[in-house]
Amino acid sequence: MVILRCLSSTRFILVFFLTFFLFFILYNKLGDSMKKYFWSIFLSLIVGVYLGRFILNQYDDFNIFPVSLSYDTVYFLQEGVYSNEDLMKSSMGSFNYYIYDIEDDGYHTYVGITKNHDNALKIKEFFKEKGYDIYIRENNIKNNSFISVLNQYDILLSGSDKDSIESICNQVLSSYEELVINENKGNTEE
Repeated sequence: MVILRCLSSTRFILVFFLTFFLFFILYNKLGDSMKKYFWSIFLSLIVGVYLGRFILNQYDDFNIFPVSLSYDTVYFLQEGVYSNEDLMKSSMGSFNYYIYDIEDDGYHTYVGITKNHDNALKIKEFFKEKGYDIYIRENNIKNNSFISVLNQYDILLSGSDKDSIESICNQVLSSYEELVINENKGNTEE
């Protein structure tokens, strides 16, 4: 905040002096016709600068929220990346429910999604105790219906014990598949 105030005051001083520099250039070129307007222009500039600063300083205390919808940060818990579909299916056979995404380097499998980083660590620890290496991948999603469902599941997950973590993860993945993946497929087929 201090840096912004320094930059704005530096910008203010720069604009102030550039205005007067231009004013004196015009004064020297136009000569006597400028002399009768000198004090009114000078006073107008001073009053305008101070009123502008006063109005702009009114907005320093407000929190500004973006008007447009932005992406929400979501944590995907990735179990692994597989080179082909058969290898993926055989390796993921021990999981009740998972989703996968096909990218350039292979099949990325996910066993959980959360919006809360502490919940992501909780899920990672749960699967680590079962003998799986889980990686937390940060991703951005712009789907309000899924985000609202995910917020509800995050509340459940933060207060849950180890017995219910897997079932909550399965429900979140199912919701993701229904609200995001299937919706995207429907949009591309039209």
